Amino acid sequence: MLAAVGGSSYAQQQSETQLDRVVVTGSMIPRTMSETTEAMTVIKAESLKDMGITTVEQALALVSSNQPGVITASAVSSWGTGGGSFASLRGLGASKTLVLLDGQRLANNVVLGSAVDLNGIPFAAIERIEIVREGASSVYGTDAMAGVINFITKKSLQGGQLNVNGSRSQGGGGNTAGGDIAWGTGSLDKDGYNLLVTANYSKINEMKASQRSFAATGWYPSKGLSNQNGPMGTFPGSYTDANGNIFQVGYPACAGNPYLTKDQGNCAYLYSAAVDLIPPQTMWSGMVSFTKALPGDHTLNLQYFYASSKVSNWGGPQTYSFTMTPATNPTYFPTLANSTYVTGNGAAPPDLVDPITVGWTDPNNNRYQGDNNTEQRFVASLKGTVKGWDYSAAANYSVNNNALLVTGGYADYNKLAPGGILSDSINPFGPLSAQGQALIDGSYLNGKLASGKLSLWDVNLQASREVGDLFGSGKQATLALGVDARQEKIGFNPTDLATTLYNATYYPPAVVTGSRNSQAIYAEFDMPLTKEWDLTLSDRHDRYSDFGNTNNAKLSALYQPSKLVSFRAAALTGFRAPSLVDLFSPQVLGAAAGSMTGPGCASGNYDAIFTQANCAAQGMALSGGNPNLKPEKSTNYSFGIILAPVADLGITLDLFHIKISNEIQSIPDTVIYANPGQFSSLYKLNNLGSLTQAPVANTSCPNGPSSPTCGYVIQTVQNTGGIITSGADLSANYQMRTAVGKFRFGLEGTWTRSYLLQEYAGGQWLNLLGQFNGGNQPAIRWQHQLSVDWTNGDWGAGLTNHYTASYADEFKDAANQTIRVGSYAVWGAYASWKPMPAMKLLVGVRNLLNTNPPFSNQTQNWQSGYNPVFSDPTGRAWYLRATYDF
Repeated sequence: MLAAVGGSSYAQQQSETQLDRVVVTGSMIPRTMSETTEAMTVIKAESLKDMGITTVEQALALVSSNQPGVITASAVSSWGTGGGSFASLRGLGASKTLVLLDGQRLANNVVLGSAVDLNGIPFAAIERIEIVREGASSVYGTDAMAGVINFITKKSLQGGQLNVNGSRSQGGGGNTAGGDIAWGTGSLDKDGYNLLVTANYSKINEMKASQRSFAATGWYPSKGLSNQNGPMGTFPGSYTDANGNIFQVGYPACAGNPYLTKDQGNCAYLYSAAVDLIPPQTMWSGMVSFTKALPGDHTLNLQYFYASSKVSNWGGPQTYSFTMTPATNPTYFPTLANSTYVTGNGAAPPDLVDPITVGWTDPNNNRYQGDNNTEQRFVASLKGTVKGWDYSAAANYSVNNNALLVTGGYADYNKLAPGGILSDSINPFGPLSAQGQALIDGSYLNGKLASGKLSLWDVNLQASREVGDLFGSGKQATLALGVDARQEKIGFNPTDLATTLYNATYYPPAVVTGSRNSQAIYAEFDMPLTKEWDLTLSDRHDRYSDFGNTNNAKLSALYQPSKLVSFRAAALTGFRAPSLVDLFSPQVLGAAAGSMTGPGCASGNYDAIFTQANCAAQGMALSGGNPNLKPEKSTNYSFGIILAPVADLGITLDLFHIKISNEIQSIPDTVIYANPGQFSSLYKLNNLGSLTQAPVANTSCPNGPSSPTCGYVIQTVQNTGGIITSGADLSANYQMRTAVGKFRFGLEGTWTRSYLLQEYAGGQWLNLLGQFNGGNQPAIRWQHQLSVDWTNGDWGAGLTNHYTASYADEFKDAANQTIRVGSYAVWGAYASWKPMPAMKLLVGVRNLLNTNPPFSNQTQNWQSGYNPVFSDPTGRAWYLRATYDF
C-alpha cells in the first residue's frame, strides 16, 4: 500500500505503525509521523513484493508524483545514461530529486552524473521508502529542489527470511528471476548489538522490438511514423556519385535486409525495428550492517553495501559508409544497369568513373554495447544524547564505478577500408564471399571503451534539543543545528580501444577529470505557537569551491484545530550547482534521436542544409558537458489539507507550485532543426554548408566533430531557461474490518494543473501540459495508483490499478491531424496463502487485461510505436513468490 502522510491522519491510516519519535525524512527534529509538516508518501517494501515488484525502478513507477525521463530501457543505443534508471519527482528531472539511503547520500552515477542510479539501491535490504513531495534544500542542500526519496533499510532483524521470485510474460521476452535473503542476529536491548546481512539477485531477460507487434517495425505511414535511416542505410547498398546524386542498387526488391521497407521511391532501413524494448540486465547487491549499543546512551552503526548492475543493449546492424573506386574494386563496383536514381541534383546517369561514397547496413551484423555499474558505500554513524542534545554524526564514503563496453558487432574500420578506401574483398551490393565475410568477422573488436569513477566523501553532524515552552502552547520548542562537509571527484579514462573504434562508436577517447568541495551549516527551529499552531523555520548556507555561496530557507506551518482536520503550508527556495558531469563530461558525436525535419521539409522547399535526402534521414548531434554553466535556482510553495473524518480513514490533498530558473538541459534536436535561424550558433555545418546523415558519418566524420566534412547540431547541456509547474496530490486510505477479513483501500493520485518550459533564455514558454511540445515529453494531467487488499488468517489477495491520462503526441499523422495518445490503465491481481507459519506463497499477474501501450509517434527514445516513459511493453505477465522465515 502507498500512503500519503502528515498531520494527525497518519495514525488512523496506518494503525500498525508505531508512533515513536523519529527523524522523519526532510527534517532534523525527532517527531512522530502525526506531527510532521512534510507532504510525504510512504511505501512498504512488503506491499511492493506482493505486487510482483522486484526492482526499485518498478517501485517508483507506481508513484504518481514521480515522472521519470530516464529508465533503463532508454539506454538502448545510447552512451549517455550509463545504463541506469533515475527518479524525477514532478517531472523536473533526475538532477532535482535527491535519493538517500538511510538518510545519507550516495555517489551519483558517473555517466549521467547528476543523480543516483536506482539500480544501485539494495532492494532486499529495504523496509520502506519515504518520499518528500516538496523541496528540501534547506536541510539537504543541492539537488533536493523537487523532493527527496529516502530508502530506509531493515533494522535489528533477528532470524532470517528467504524470498524466491520469478515472472513470465505471455508475449515472450522480459521474463525475470531472482531472490533475496536477509538474516540478523542479536537484540540491541538484550545483547547490546545487532548484525544484519542481506543479499539480492535479479535477472531480466531481453525483449526485442520484433516480439511486440506495436513496436515491431516503426513504420506506420498513415500515422506519420516512418523511423527510417534514409536511402544510404540499405542493403544491397546505395551510393553517392561525384555529382552528389544518390543511387540504389537493390531497388525495388528491397529484400536484402529484414529491416527494409519502400519509402518515397527508395529502400529505407527501419532502425527502430532493430533495438531492444527491454535490454537484458542482471543486478545483485549485498549489505552488512552492525549496530552496537555503547555506554551512556550512544549507538554505533557500521554499514557497508555493494551493488552491481550489468546492462547489455542490442543496437541492431551496423551501417557502414566508405569510399569505393573502380580501380581498387572493379568486381563489385556498381553499373548503370543496376543503379536506380533516388535523389540529388537531377536524374542524370551516375558518374561511374570517379570514386563514389557507398553506404549499406550489414544484414549479418549485430551491435552490442553495455554498461557495468557498481555502487559501494561505507557509513560509520554515531548517535545518542549529550547534555540534553540528541545528536547524530556520520562519515560517509560512496563511489560509483562504470565501465562502457562493446561486446559485439563494432568493427575496426582500418581493417575494412585501409586509408578510407573499401577493401576489394567486400561486396556492399550483394552476398559476401567467404573471404569478405572473414574480413568483416575479423574486424570486430570487443572490450572496454572507458572506465569512470565518481567518489563522494561526506561528513555531517546534527543535533537537536528542546528549548522550552517559549510561547505558552503547552508544547516544547525544538532547535536543531547541523554542519556538513563534502568532496566529490570524477575521473573518466578511455582505453586504446576507444581510439581504434571511434569511427564506429563515436565515443571520444578523452580523459575527464574534475572535483568540488563544499561546506554547509544549517539550522531548524520548530515553534509550537499554540496548541493548534506549529511553525518551523529552517535555513542552510552552502559554500562551493567553484560556484561561491548560496543561502536557502524554508518556512512551514501546521494548523490542527481538531483531530478531524489539519492544514499545512510551506514556502522555500532551492539551489543546484551543475554536476561534475554537467561540467566535464566528454562531448560525444552520435546519431540524433530523430530525422532532420527542417522548416521546408514538409512543403518541399529544400535548401543547402535541409536537402531532400537530409529531410528523410537521421542527422548527427554533439552532446556532452559544458564548463560555462550557471547554477539552477528554485522557489517552491505548497498547501495541504489532512482529513480524518472517521476512524481508519485518512485523506490528504496537497497543492504545489514550483518555479525553476537557469534550467540545465539540452535543447531537443527537433527544436534546433525547426529553427535554423534562431539556433544558428548550434549548427556546425560541413564544408558544403550542410549537415551529415548518420549512415555516412564514418566517411564524413573520420576525425569526429573536427572533420571539415562533418556537419552536425550541438546538443551539449545549456542553461536553457526555466520550468513552472503546479498541481495537487490526492491520497486516501481506508481500513475496514469485517467478519470475512480485513480490507485496506488506497488511492494516490497526482493532478498537474500547469507545466511550462522555457527552452532557452528569453524564449517563449512552452505548454507541456497533456502534450508534447517542441520535442519535450508531456506532463501528464492525471495519474494514479489504486489498490485494495484483503487478508483473513492464512489467506490474502489484492487488486491494483495504475492509470495514466491521455496526451497529445509529438508528431501529427499523415493527414496532419493531431494524434491523441490514449489513456493507459493497467490492472494487477495477486493471491497469497501461508501453508505453515514460516512460509508464504504468492501468485499474481501484472497487466491482468493484457493491455498494449497506446500508440505514440515519439522520437525521444529509440523504441517506437509507443512511449516507454509512460508505458510498459511487457503485457500480461504471471509471477510467483515464495517466502520462508527461518
